[in-house]
Amino acid sequence: MEFTKIQLTKQGTLNVTYKNGDGDVIQFTGANIVHKDLKAAMNALIPHLAIITEQREAYGRTLKDVQGDKITDEGDSSVFKRFNIESVTLGNNEREVSVCGQRILLKTGIVNLSTPRIDLEDGEQYEYNNDLALDIDAVKYEAKAYIEERKWGVKEQSIDFKDIDPFNGVQADEVPIDGEKPAPKKRGRKPKKSA
Repeated sequence: MEFTKIQLTKQGTLNVTYKNGDGDVIQFTGANIVHKDLKAAMNALIPHLAIITEQREAYGRTLKDVQGDKITDEGDSSVFKRFNIESVTLGNNEREVSVCGQRILLKTGIVNLSTPRIDLEDGEQYEYNNDLALDIDAVKYEAKAYIEERKWGVKEQSIDFKDIDPFNGVQADEVPIDGEKPAPKKRGRKPKKSA
């Protein structure tokens, strides 16, 4: 399976374009939400996006420093609060990669960001090529698990109680009032009435 695009949708599902073993180009649109491991793999690309697009949060910092924002969570300056990853585009037999995402502005709005194509085998173009290649491999692995192994996230659902009557078949005198226990029913014969 050779990927050309891996994209997270706003609904939390996955869209993928890839070539199968026969060379057919397949566009896969997932109906199920992605697993948290795929989200984590995509989020691992955030520091790369910030460094490559020369964002102020990454200026003069190493990849390790920017990745440390996830641990220290330095408020609004953390890249993990200000950025998100939307897609990864691969080309030239998965040798070139471009990462697309968004930067959330402090006041209002967002800015779309996209890295130039990075050759994963050319260390001169981007100094953290090996780390980027490993992070891309993690994304590809999780996308493949989503497609082939059905590694999906758990979708929370609600139960509709409209048609359920919890008091169905219960007599009015059996329902406790203000948390009191109902009086036990007397059993046996009723007393005879005198004439």
